[in-house]
Amino acid sequence: MNKKEYLQELENYLNEFEFDKESISEIIEEYDMIIEEAQENNIYDESLEERIGTPKEIAKNLRKTEVFNRVKENKLVALSPFISVILFFVLGFGFGYWHPGWLVFLLIPITGILSEHKYKSKTIVSELSPFIALLVFLLIGLITDTWHPTWAIFFIIPASAILVDNNKYKIITSVSFILIPLVYVLSYYYFPFEYNWFIFLLLILPAYYGGVITFKINGKRNERLEKYSAIVLFSLVIIYLVLGTIFSIWHPLWIIFLLFPIYVIFASKKELNTSIPIVAYTPFIAVILFFVFGHFLNGYHWSWLFFLIIPMVAIIKE
Repeated sequence: MNKKEYLQELENYLNEFEFDKESISEIIEEYDMIIEEAQENNIYDESLEERIGTPKEIAKNLRKTEVFNRVKENKLVALSPFISVILFFVLGFGFGYWHPGWLVFLLIPITGILSEHKYKSKTIVSELSPFIALLVFLLIGLITDTWHPTWAIFFIIPASAILVDNNKYKIITSVSFILIPLVYVLSYYYFPFEYNWFIFLLLILPAYYGGVITFKINGKRNERLEKYSAIVLFSLVIIYLVLGTIFSIWHPLWIIFLLFPIYVIFASKKELNTSIPIVAYTPFIAVILFFVFGHFLNGYHWSWLFFLIIPMVAIIKE
């Protein structure tokens, strides 16, 4: 790999890890000088990765350093896991709210996202949208037992993510992912018909042209992975809507969507032709076990112990 290819790949990974343009420019300039100096010392192109490191390793380590410095500067981020545990036990032991008291653990990723001062406001909204959607969905569902069509709130996730992208169809696509679910909810309450969920088929074209599902392998988009991921996600939506309509098991059937990130991790492993640590799967496995045992055995007060699988597996693998 020559210097030009090396720096281009490094830039791709820096973009993938969401560094801002100014930081990317500074890093590329710095490594340009490092490579020049290496070549002056007779380190040829083929040994650049061995001496300096691969572009992916460099970008990953720089991102870790940035996150570490951010946590170090922001005490609230560092304290958020302890605050969440304290709140959880207060709600559980003090008021019997083990469920949905576990939602306080969402404070950990939320404080981490809010502490990133370099993000633009629209990026922060995009990063927070999964937690906002999950919080609204669970609160409405648990308080009013209205799981359907409350799940339509999850469409704010792609709607907000699209706005961050540079796709030329982003406005139309984003609006489509808000209006079409809204039309579905209105039809459910005011103009109900048996197969009103066919309305979501209208999202296929906006999703395709808006690049809703994008994945990068080695810093470049992988269209094959995107295509199969879209098929898997669309199939899960159909299964959820059909089984939900027939058997009225909107909750906890929604956890089947956790199979999507599990599939993406597994498929990425095959595309990269490398191993992905099992700890990457544990958050999704823990959530599935938590809701299955909590819902069917009425064990929300003890099934939260499944979340300990995450740090335990990480420690064992390390």
